[in-house]
Amino acid sequence: MGESINKAGNIQETMAKIRMHSELYAVISVCTHMPFVYCDPNSYDDEIFLYFDKNDAKKGTKRLLEEKNPIQIVQIDVPSRLAFFTSLFSMGVNAICVNFGLESEISFQLDQLIRRQSPDQMPKDQIRVENPELHLTALYFAQEFKKNAEYKDVLSEELRELNEEMIAHFRRGTYIVAVDEGNKLPILQKGGVPYQPLFTDIWEFQKFNPKKKFGAMVVPFGDIKDKLSKETQGVVINPFGADIILKITN
Repeated sequence: MGESINKAGNIQETMAKIRMHSELYAVISVCTHMPFVYCDPNSYDDEIFLYFDKNDAKKGTKRLLEEKNPIQIVQIDVPSRLAFFTSLFSMGVNAICVNFGLESEISFQLDQLIRRQSPDQMPKDQIRVENPELHLTALYFAQEFKKNAEYKDVLSEELRELNEEMIAHFRRGTYIVAVDEGNKLPILQKGGVPYQPLFTDIWEFQKFNPKKKFGAMVVPFGDIKDKLSKETQGVVINPFGADIILKITN
């Protein structure tokens, strides 16, 4: 009982520190430019890693680097923290681990730190477009697939399973598509091949649209083919994040 109370107290202290401490660092994947996601082998939580000290971050992430995960340590300033943690919901992240790899390591659920409106509580004229299962699987896939300088020609069993899971989630989703003033859809070139950018959520769309040049159109999976430009070969999901290319033929 005393141990449980002590752990709960430590979590409360850690969460208070996360909100207001002058220094807070997140482990970012170079492969996705997003928080590095990790599936805890014991709890199966999908979590991210935070530290209050940069030197602690370097010590704690030594194992990740030994496993050849391209990562970097990025500071999250106080004004940016609410948006940072809110965006984790759309990524499919459900837990936070502070001081991973150190004796002071502690984990807790994301919704203990921050809560947000349920879809039922939102105004009737607003909808929340999110695909957390797809987004999370895409991040895991990209982290593993892009580990090496040269992409793999043959997918490992793990990557094949992630790819199948990703496709299954993709077929169940509803997405955001960018449109310009003329109601035309922008095209991205990937290796000289044209693809249509597709976004799992508003956070990913905003990365693509920082100057607010584009409007947003909500498109369910079943209508994607009808929206594609004839010259495109498919879609690129979250081009400024996981950057996953999926070929779709009309």
